[in-house]
Amino acid sequence: MLKYSINPDSDVPIYRQLADQINAQIRSGALKTGTQLPTVREMADKLHLSCGTVKRVYDRLQEMGDIEMTRRRGTFVKYVREDKDSRKVRAMAAIDLMIRQLSDLNFSPAEIQIFLNLKMREWGLKWSGIRIALATDYTELAPSLEEQLSFLGNVRVSTWQLRQLREYPYGMDEESDVILASAADDQLLRPILPDAGKLIRLAFELRPECAYQLGRIKGKIAVVSREPHFFELISAHLPEDCRGRLTDCPAQSVEEAFSFLEEAEAVLAAPKYESYCPPGLVEVLDRLRQEGRLIPFDYRIDEGSMIYLEERINRIREERQLQPGTMQF
Repeated sequence: MLKYSINPDSDVPIYRQLADQINAQIRSGALKTGTQLPTVREMADKLHLSCGTVKRVYDRLQEMGDIEMTRRRGTFVKYVREDKDSRKVRAMAAIDLMIRQLSDLNFSPAEIQIFLNLKMREWGLKWSGIRIALATDYTELAPSLEEQLSFLGNVRVSTWQLRQLREYPYGMDEESDVILASAADDQLLRPILPDAGKLIRLAFELRPECAYQLGRIKGKIAVVSREPHFFELISAHLPEDCRGRLTDCPAQSVEEAFSFLEEAEAVLAAPKYESYCPPGLVEVLDRLRQEGRLIPFDYRIDEGSMIYLEERINRIREERQLQPGTMQF
């Protein structure tokens, strides 16, 4: 069996790390068509992973057309490399055949062009990707959550603030295929959304290394935030004896923030603080990170929610005959 490298501390889910490596070996020819892969249990034991994780990897590779899983016989590489020129020749031959068939039905070239345009417009809707709306007031965390969602492949993520949706939820409903919200925000949104069937309730988690670092802080803590909601979220994750040492540091002004930051033992900010802080403050936070005083508050969608979301999106893709990652925005 070829070697695979799994990094449990990576932002990329473990199943996707393994699937991407096997996919690369198959597409490069390192794993030949017809090669039998280890069973789910054999692969799990070799890499010290759960059988569920490996089964998910194999399911994904089968969806991508890389492998074929058959009962009793096993799992085999299915992908056959195809020359680009031969694909173009086959495509032109298919178009020639279609035009001849339409001409035999007495349609003019102008009419055939109209039919082609109509069909291309129809297919364009199918291949436009899955539109995900993220409903949250934690705007500081939105960029890192959007990055996590991008691993679903061929999705377009937009963030909507709850205070806007309370007044007018219809725009988000019209522009999305699925709507994501926390359990608390789900209760707020469900009664006011035109189509509550799009709503998916997510669970979130604080990365263990972040929780460990927070538990070790003994002195003053500064939180670099744009909205009060972010400060409140961090406060809720700190032990009670730490909350009295917590100071909200506004992200709008470098001068106003500087004294707070210099006096603090630790500084908390969203992982992508450059998305909401002015350049001068970003430079200060970069320096604090190098000094080891900056702790990224990495609050993420938990794995169970991501699995459910991926299953839901795959059902939408099946309805549209859409394959993940085929087209890019």
